[in-house]
Amino acid sequence: SVQTAFLQLVQALSQNRISSDDINAREMACLCVELYGGVVRTSEIMQPERIPQFMTPALPKLSGLMAFYAVDLSISEALLRLFRDYTEQFVVLLDREQSLALFNASADLLKSYSSLHCTKRVVSQPTASSMAAAAEEEQKYSDVLCAIQLLIHLGTKDFIDTCTSTKDGIESGQVTDVIFYGLQQIIPLMSQGLLHYPSLCTQYFSLVGFMMDTYPDKVCALPYDLFDALLESLLFGMSNVDTSIGKSSLYGIAGIVKEHIKSKSLSQHLSTHPDMLDRCSARLLQEVVFQSVVWDRLEPTGMVLLPLAAADINRFASVVSGIAAKVPSEQSQRLQSAFGALMRPEMITKISSGGYDGRMNRLRFKKDFELFVKEVHSFLLLK
Repeated sequence: SVQTAFLQLVQALSQNRISSDDINAREMACLCVELYGGVVRTSEIMQPERIPQFMTPALPKLSGLMAFYAVDLSISEALLRLFRDYTEQFVVLLDREQSLALFNASADLLKSYSSLHCTKRVVSQPTASSMAAAAEEEQKYSDVLCAIQLLIHLGTKDFIDTCTSTKDGIESGQVTDVIFYGLQQIIPLMSQGLLHYPSLCTQYFSLVGFMMDTYPDKVCALPYDLFDALLESLLFGMSNVDTSIGKSSLYGIAGIVKEHIKSKSLSQHLSTHPDMLDRCSARLLQEVVFQSVVWDRLEPTGMVLLPLAAADINRFASVVSGIAAKVPSEQSQRLQSAFGALMRPEMITKISSGGYDGRMNRLRFKKDFELFVKEVHSFLLLK
């Protein structure tokens, strides 16, 4: 049977009785992974719960194969695809023990995968001129896409168990810990080169924007290098020509800044990098607010600008002054006057305090921000 052949292969590899480079071992690994993949794609059966019962004992050993074959892109991608498809099809059916087995195996899988690909893989920006050629070029990174989609599907378990009352549910923290762990493994791969590929870009920002908006406290607690890499990718994405990517990025940034206003969660990062939020404000203004791209993402842009100003109004004012100093005198005066009318200190204070007044002022700010953008665009568009 497939189980027997697979267990024999794993045992031989683990005991060094056969080399992972052996052609017969490689072929057997490919065959076993594809056979298990066929099983998880067999969802239209009378008792679909039998699939998790069959798969759960094999998951640790399947993820263990990645340690031997991460260098082989065909096998490593097949493993990622297997875990992605299994999670997508069956995560809704899994009980607590089956879920934990999947999460632990997925974490080990991504760790083995990233340990090789994040250090040795060279990623280049798209160079193809035609759409067909570009799609073919993007296909070279389909394994990365599978890894991102796996994390997205794992995240649905948190939503399912939150919305249903079941004794077999797992705690939200157990889900988010695995997803953030997986994100940490993938982030080094997600250079701006990869983010130029449409499918990868869309899936990545869907995942990251959601995580930063929904679990900002966990994002803010990440080590600075990882946090900065995530933040930098969102700053890159907020001006993307794809509106959904731009909005996901903006909502993600807004989530972490609002979390900081509520709990001072970025204090540690700001103590060593005090200009971190200034950088966000400057890039938001120069790359989105003062560009024509702002019109299809107007509301989320305003909802980022507002908490950035509220986080430290004096530093925000310094950023505005710095930008105003780079434009002609007449435009500079009009720009500072427009900001003065938009960011009134008494309004910022009420917004920061929350409550009914805060909600009403946020609604008022949405209207004021649209008028502000129209006015500024009448005399200033940065190139």
